[in-house]
Amino acid sequence: MDNLKRSWLECVLAGLAVLIIAIFLMPKFPTDSAGIEPGYGSPVIAFEMARSVADLHAVFGTPDDPERARRIAMMDDGNIWDFPFMIAYGLFIALFLRAAGKASGNSLWYLLAMLGIIAGAADAIENNILLGLTADLEAAKDIGLLAYPVWIKFFSIMTTGVAGGIVIATQGRHFWRILGVVAAASALLVLVGFYDPATYGTLLTLGVTICWVIMLIFAITRWRQAES
Repeated sequence: MDNLKRSWLECVLAGLAVLIIAIFLMPKFPTDSAGIEPGYGSPVIAFEMARSVADLHAVFGTPDDPERARRIAMMDDGNIWDFPFMIAYGLFIALFLRAAGKASGNSLWYLLAMLGIIAGAADAIENNILLGLTADLEAAKDIGLLAYPVWIKFFSIMTTGVAGGIVIATQGRHFWRILGVVAAASALLVLVGFYDPATYGTLLTLGVTICWVIMLIFAITRWRQAES
């Protein structure tokens, strides 16, 4: 099999793994909260953005909330299963940009591919902090550190999403140029989500999802078109 075709195939397999794990993973997280702002869209995003015990109470409830234990158990279950997800998406990003580097000869894509691994590693650190928080919400251990891996994760994902959009817009033709712009613009929704997460937090996952779906479709197309 041609080296480039194999590279795109590896990317496609990683992307399909992201999709399969996401379908399995999402129902594990709680869908309700004790009172987060609706703009977060999901308790998961509100938890990642928590900066105080009051924020944690908004997600899980106060100690006398009868639903608190259930929400914590579901969040922990989701975050434990999140580890395979972060491995899969980190590889998907890295393999996409590596294949783009091979196809174009542009070494910049190889360099940016490392951000996929960095995003996954930051997510792992974030998850460990989150699991520590749910172990004792009132102590809120390391909550002051939570912002750092969250920012590194999302901004690495945003940067690589914009890069992926540029790859698609410049290597593709016709409607791929439009889809490339859509992918890059979707990735940039991370900025809006961080500007006011209580209002626009839901755009974080929406933008990343749109971007990754377009990247996966492009990778499938390139794999099928590459010479055997």
